[in-house]
Amino acid sequence: MREVVSLETTWIIRQMAEEDVAAVAALEAESFSRPWSHDAFYKTLSDDNYIVLVLKEAETLLGYCVLLCTGEEADITNVCTCPAARGKGVATALLSALFAAGQARGVTDFFLEVREGNAPARRLYEKLGFEVIGLRKNYYEEPKENAVLMKYEAEGK
Repeated sequence: MREVVSLETTWIIRQMAEEDVAAVAALEAESFSRPWSHDAFYKTLSDDNYIVLVLKEAETLLGYCVLLCTGEEADITNVCTCPAARGKGVATALLSALFAAGQARGVTDFFLEVREGNAPARRLYEKLGFEVIGLRKNYYEEPKENAVLMKYEAEGK
């Protein structure tokens, strides 16, 4: 994937590199009760099934997202924005770039799970065109909560 530079900001979206792994893992640990480890992120660097994008401003990581591709379907496994940048379009920019990267690999259907009580994330996903397709009871732990299963179908499918 080539680097994407926004003309409206000084944001850069690009594929995660080895030098990003520590910052991505730290933000993950800060944001989630059951975070991926440093090693888990590091292993995605050599696994062609994963697309991991980072959004940076200068040298500061503002967010990242992870896509696990399996043919025409893909799971968005992680979406995270640093607390100071939430509500500023970081996740929207990342997901738009993730859709493009996935579609370039032939992905037509994108899936994700989101905590039932995470209203801001659910609104974002719905705004981007995701539809609710199911509920996974007690999917999350720490705290225990249902997951809403959502799907996005790429245009031109």
